[in-house]
Amino acid sequence: MKELIYLNNAATSFPKPPNVLQAVNASLMVPPIHALRNGFGSGSNSLSKECRTILAQLFNVPHSEQIVFTSGATESLNLAIKGLELEGKHIITSNMEHNSVLRLLKTLERNQTINLSIVPSNSLGQINWNAIKNELRPTTAAVILNHCSNVTGALNDLKTIGTALAKKNIPFIVDASQSAGLYPIDVQEMQIDILAFTGHKALYGIAGIGGIYIKKGLHLKPLKIGGTGSKSDYLYQPSSLPIYYEAGTPNYLGITSLYEGVKFIKTTGIEHIRQKIQHYVYQIRHFLAQYPNVISYPNTAHYSFQSTLLSFSVQGLEVSDIGYLLEQNYNIVVRTGLHCAPLIHESIGSAPYGTVRISPSFFTTEAEINSFLQAMKEILTLTI
Repeated sequence: MKELIYLNNAATSFPKPPNVLQAVNASLMVPPIHALRNGFGSGSNSLSKECRTILAQLFNVPHSEQIVFTSGATESLNLAIKGLELEGKHIITSNMEHNSVLRLLKTLERNQTINLSIVPSNSLGQINWNAIKNELRPTTAAVILNHCSNVTGALNDLKTIGTALAKKNIPFIVDASQSAGLYPIDVQEMQIDILAFTGHKALYGIAGIGGIYIKKGLHLKPLKIGGTGSKSDYLYQPSSLPIYYEAGTPNYLGITSLYEGVKFIKTTGIEHIRQKIQHYVYQIRHFLAQYPNVISYPNTAHYSFQSTLLSFSVQGLEVSDIGYLLEQNYNIVVRTGLHCAPLIHESIGSAPYGTVRISPSFFTTEAEINSFLQAMKEILTLTI
């Protein structure tokens, strides 16, 4: 059997950097000594502080306690949206969003809790400030956007949007699931009030860890109430950060992996990581452009932005069939379908079946890309 080629890093990154694997394995071999819960030593609590610190540096967060650990971006976005207590308010989001945003907002809209506006992307799959501005109302209480589309790889101009919203005192919530670890994010320069991120994608952590940045002065109602390992004499949730939002046993193994993943990014260089992946995506896009029956998204000859992933479809072949052939005949793993972001497919013309999504990693090799291109060349002969 051919060696596995994994090109689904937009879902979960694989492989993980060696230092992540070593640290996670080492964590499983030592007793669970947690300073605040045992009353002595440094243990995992010290690592939690170090992880908050390195994440704060990555996102230019003023104070590390503004970083709260969660199980991932879905929990972070639920905390942000539910925590703002938006009853009776107007919310703006976009058709680029993942179901972790869309399903929650649509549920709140159906329950008549909020009024919702969904702005469309432009021909490049991006959200313009003017599209948001046209939907603003006196009751607008938040704008929720992703930084990078998990379908097209299109990147939104967060600085322009965030600066404009800050002047209007409208909270700006950003889903950085696809961009954290690949693109520079500066919450102060971009005027981001809440940043949700996950650890298992380009931050190279394991599944089940993520986080949220909450701007100082912005109060969110916590999702969970319970034990925090400190201030146990309090019968109400302690209000100090970050434990106000972190009830329950921390995911120390996940935190360990996230810390080591960000260390790898800082050591390797975020620009170097991204440019290597963009080079692979450019090769794939250039190859597919030779075939008139292949549609890449966004479908425009003027698309010059170098993304870190690529979606495409083939006239005459179902996207699910392409994924099946790649896996069964070539042992190549990609992602097919709607990618949990249904509305963007209506905009780019790939509804109702979605796309084939290719998302290489920093650890993907040139030989693996060539193997994928050869596999696609053979598959595309089926349509001739």
